Amino acid sequence: MNIEEIKKLLSQRKQEEAQHELLQLDARGLSTAESQYLLGTIHHRKNELAQAVNCFKRALQLDAKFTDAAISLSVIYNDTGHYQEGKAIFQQAEKSIEKQLAGAPAHSIVLAKEIAEKHVELGNLYRNLEKFDEAANEYLKASRLDPQNLDSRILLAKIHAQRGQLRLAHQELQKLVKENPNHVPARVHLALLYYAMGNAVDAQIELSEAFVKDPTNEQVKMYLAMTKQATQSTI
Repeated sequence: MNIEEIKKLLSQRKQEEAQHELLQLDARGLSTAESQYLLGTIHHRKNELAQAVNCFKRALQLDAKFTDAAISLSVIYNDTGHYQEGKAIFQQAEKSIEKQLAGAPAHSIVLAKEIAEKHVELGNLYRNLEKFDEAANEYLKASRLDPQNLDSRILLAKIHAQRGQLRLAHQELQKLVKENPNHVPARVHLALLYYAMGNAVDAQIELSEAFVKDPTNEQVKMYLAMTKQATQSTI
């Protein structure tokens, strides 16, 4: 069975069959970087992290530019607290991406988006550890790699707020809303920031705009009712 047939098995959720076929390739000395990556992915899904790490490392030995394996290996290192190893692998993947950007523009957009998502994941890990400077740096990298990743900019604003930098948080969200007026989550977070700063009136304005954009959004309805009650109580 060839690699495309094995990938089809995985798409059909026949994970055990796919693993058996990948091990058969390995036993016959026919492993490739992609086959080792797929095997590592199966181990990762099963939470067999040691085996997954070995497979991703073998994939990189077979092809040092195999970015998917590098990214996956970096994620495991970060998930298990090996941040320096994860950072080093991630940087290697980024360098590989940069080299690919010039040669294949269409494919590069996809790769850049994937790297951006991994930066967000890494930022979330740092945020959970209350390493806010490192988290902010990862969210910033994600937004620069993929300007359409609006979640990374919202998360960056939230980090600013957590560090007490409300002005920076406000600037980031206000700019985001101006550039993407139909993006409801950005308006909601800007409204919540206003509310936290004691400005219920502007919070209500933003939520009213969000409600116009998405009248079925239950979260918007809840916050809008909350801000209306707050403004009425101050009259």
